[in-house]
Amino acid sequence: MGSLTPFGTLTDGRRVEAITIQNGPLTARILTHGARLQSFRVPDGPSLCVGSETLADYEGPLAFACPVVAPVVNRIGGASALIDGTRYRFEANRGGNTLHSGRVGAQFAIWNVTDQSDAAVTLTHHMPTGQGGFPGNRQITATYALTETALRVTLTAATDTPTLMNPAFHGVWNLEGTRDWTGHQLTIPADTYLPTGPDTRPTGAIAPVAGTPYDHRTARDPDRTLDHNYCFDTPGDRATLTGPSGRTLTIHSGVPGLQAYAGGAEGIALEPQLWPDAPSNPDFPSIILRPGQTFRQSTDYIPG
Repeated sequence: MGSLTPFGTLTDGRRVEAITIQNGPLTARILTHGARLQSFRVPDGPSLCVGSETLADYEGPLAFACPVVAPVVNRIGGASALIDGTRYRFEANRGGNTLHSGRVGAQFAIWNVTDQSDAAVTLTHHMPTGQGGFPGNRQITATYALTETALRVTLTAATDTPTLMNPAFHGVWNLEGTRDWTGHQLTIPADTYLPTGPDTRPTGAIAPVAGTPYDHRTARDPDRTLDHNYCFDTPGDRATLTGPSGRTLTIHSGVPGLQAYAGGAEGIALEPQLWPDAPSNPDFPSIILRPGQTFRQSTDYIPG
């Protein structure tokens, strides 16, 4: 059975616990704070994800190091959206837009451990209607499960009222265990991406990656300005990060988008998700979730 142990106490007094899971050569440690991946290890190597042993780091510079962001990852333009003719308004926490659901995002919550075994743990978080401006009583579930070859992260969600739902595991990776990702190369087999405006949200265009600094159809060093969504023609295409030592991490997901961010110092963020700012762009895949429906996203993280 996976072991649940105290990890620390947040400045507001909330206690955080950690659970370690293992299967064969792979080990992962998950925190109840944000349903966050704190470490992911293979034998004789560093943790592949950016993390810390100090809880204070997660209240500061590592706030977005490997949590589950919910209900809506990424941007919502104008911090508002129409759902079935009703306009809802959210926290404008990034230049007049909403980023990562604002201060009430699930990444800042203490999740409940609802199931665990030696190789898997499930955490849940309830979000009441009106929290952050979002309608619906919503139940978000995150399951981390290890096979002998991969870490699988599965997210599910349900609601009792039509709402916006685009949760994502906000993985931040450095395959060398250093404080600088320089020397990593990224491969993303996508022909198109979403260009962004000055406020870093999509312009609405779907553009070819060819001729841009963001063409990763073959392995290359990421440009430090990379903060864009890639559009997969075939959901399930695999992205690969390669470290200077030759270590690799392959990401295999069934969703149509992958947000890549290389502006941080310690690691590269790779976030399988539906496309950002979908409420402002009717041609993008919808992120509306209705009662009776279940949102589901599953992604394998395969070290090599």
